[in-house]
Amino acid sequence: MKSRRGCIKWAVVALCSLVALALLVLCPLGFFYARRLDQARAAYAPPTVYVTQPVSGSTAPAGSQLPVSATAWGDAPISRAELWLHGQLVDTLEPELPEGISPFYAHFGLLVSEGPQQLFVRAVNVQGIIGQSVPIGVTGEAAVDEGLVAVVVGPDETLEDIATAYDTEPEDLRELNPGLGDREPPEGTAVIVPAPPTTTAPGPQAPPVGPSIPLSPGAPLVTSTVPLTPGIPPLTPILPGPNITNTIPSPGIVGSLLPQLAVPIFTAPAAPTNLSGSVENCMVSLRWTDNAADELRYEVWMAPLAGSPQLIASLTPAKGGAAWFEFPPPRTGGLSFWVEAVNLVGKQPSNIVWLEVDSQCPTKSPTRLAVEALDMSVRGNYDKAYCYVSFENTPEERLPGNDSAFIQVTGGQGNIAAWASGNRKFLVPIPADGALDLSGECWGWAGEELSKLGTFSDSTNALQWTGTRLPLLGESYEIGYAVTYAGEAGGSGDETTYAYEDPTLPSPYNLTLLGETIPGVPGSSSTSLHWQWNGNQSELTGFAVFLDGQPYAIIFGGDERGRAVAPLTGCGQRQRWQVAAVAGERQSPLSAAYEYRTPECPVAVEVIFEQIEVICVDTNWFHPACPSCDTAECWFRVFANDQSALRFNAMFPMKLSCQTWKIDWGQWPEPTKNTLTVQISPSDTSLTFGSRWFYENSLGELAKFQQASKTITLSLDQWKTYEGEHRLCTKQAGVMSCLVVKIRGPNVSVL
Repeated sequence: MKSRRGCIKWAVVALCSLVALALLVLCPLGFFYARRLDQARAAYAPPTVYVTQPVSGSTAPAGSQLPVSATAWGDAPISRAELWLHGQLVDTLEPELPEGISPFYAHFGLLVSEGPQQLFVRAVNVQGIIGQSVPIGVTGEAAVDEGLVAVVVGPDETLEDIATAYDTEPEDLRELNPGLGDREPPEGTAVIVPAPPTTTAPGPQAPPVGPSIPLSPGAPLVTSTVPLTPGIPPLTPILPGPNITNTIPSPGIVGSLLPQLAVPIFTAPAAPTNLSGSVENCMVSLRWTDNAADELRYEVWMAPLAGSPQLIASLTPAKGGAAWFEFPPPRTGGLSFWVEAVNLVGKQPSNIVWLEVDSQCPTKSPTRLAVEALDMSVRGNYDKAYCYVSFENTPEERLPGNDSAFIQVTGGQGNIAAWASGNRKFLVPIPADGALDLSGECWGWAGEELSKLGTFSDSTNALQWTGTRLPLLGESYEIGYAVTYAGEAGGSGDETTYAYEDPTLPSPYNLTLLGETIPGVPGSSSTSLHWQWNGNQSELTGFAVFLDGQPYAIIFGGDERGRAVAPLTGCGQRQRWQVAAVAGERQSPLSAAYEYRTPECPVAVEVIFEQIEVICVDTNWFHPACPSCDTAECWFRVFANDQSALRFNAMFPMKLSCQTWKIDWGQWPEPTKNTLTVQISPSDTSLTFGSRWFYENSLGELAKFQQASKTITLSLDQWKTYEGEHRLCTKQAGVMSCLVVKIRGPNVSVL
């Protein structure tokens, strides 16, 4: 018994030693982790881009060259600047130094078109990190007279300077620009001047416009460096991409127990690309390509023409590939949208798309704010924490909400970002005074000991409700949080649709389309689409059905393997069905398509009978079959395929003589038209047309004595664009005649 107690005692001692050793390892490692994260945030901060010219909301004459000036700066040198218009890259500038430069002053010339337009400038640094300006709205006014051009006033440029450059007088320019009055035009003003005789305007170029960054006179432009924490080695920059691990040898006894520890090197997420958008049925639809595997969320941003950017939604990250988001418009008019991938290190933006929302579309105005906890750092040897927070002096709410849940703390960092958004987000009515007041306190556990970490209080205004990280400071901790508007595009409910393609989710297969007759209902039928799927049934929430690449129906329930669909009726119809498996916001790649076609439609061809030419009538005794034109009458009728002949069976008498008759049956005894519309069947694509002559014999019987016909066989597609004229001539029973016929397919325009 004594020996067993001794073993237990030594086991307890060994366990405590291991725990103490683990704390010795984890605490420095956590401290190092936090320091490296701070360094990564600084190293991968995106460039700041500011457009100094033009001002958002300004106007310029259509057809004029508008100077666009921007400044980009950051810790890493800028390798290029890009000018984008309506979501399209229109120009790129690179600095003279191949290693880049910061700050970088970029100057573009933009040809202004008529109407509202949106531009922005993007800067990319040597690490591939993207920064871009807010969208700038410009309106192109109607073009001026051909003998006039518009120029933009540069810095410190007077009206006299412009008049001299364009060989005119200041008084003449004031007459052309009555809005100037007696004052000097301010910088950026568009001034109408007489067009110079050359094609290229020799006007003065605006000098570079830089940011409000103090620079020493004559000092070279160099990359500024933010000093790192003393004693911490500098972070080696790497290009954004998959997570990379850095192996750090552990010295001393730690090294003997843990030879190597893998600590991630943090990078900013790769930027989303190929953003496109549309507005249909008053719903905004955005689609983009996700290129990152380490983002924590998507942020969807919107900016109106000459307005401030606004965060409208925070979305779950995809797993690479296609993603799409559909939502009601927050407002009407011209709007810019873009998507940013966000992680702990930073964020990367997509391109910006410009969409026009009709003024008749309903919009959703926000009524609440979403306050979201982003991160937490704690000083001291705490392993878990929790907080109470009050908004506008309302009763406190716990963070996290479940009393049995805590903020797990490792190395001084609280694990908040990994939570689902619903566990770290609070919805608060928008304060009437425009300021949101927060207050509360936090507590921490260190082993079995509970301590109060201190209280906090803060106040934010509407200018800060943009999703930007805000610090909430306590005595021994800091909480990062963000405030955004809720109840708009990012709201809950059926108003929005967000999904992304997950290539790890199996696709449905073996699609079939079955038609059935409904019992007891004559002439009725139903059509249903069926498929198979193999995968983890427990994660499946339903299926999405697509018709011709567009969403057709959502099926809730993982047990379903079929869906009634609209039957395909009529001729020449085509359906292309596909199905995707759905697991929450995840969607599998689309299945292989099942295509169904109905038989092709007949082609309606016009056969136009123009005229009959009787060239020769021989009535001598060698041809008794043809009576004399003096004593008898002859008839003819035209035909085009058998079905047309049945419809067109009236006889039209006329004197038979050598002449040309224009076929204008509206003036004949039994009026009709001279055009037959013939249906060319997919099973028989031939057309036979012509005429038959008749007369009454001595017994009063109707006898045929002449026929002219021709048959043409083409494909249905050829018939659709066929156009031709035919002259059918024949001689029989002493009569020689010619029939002139025009044929025209349905896709031939009639002038």
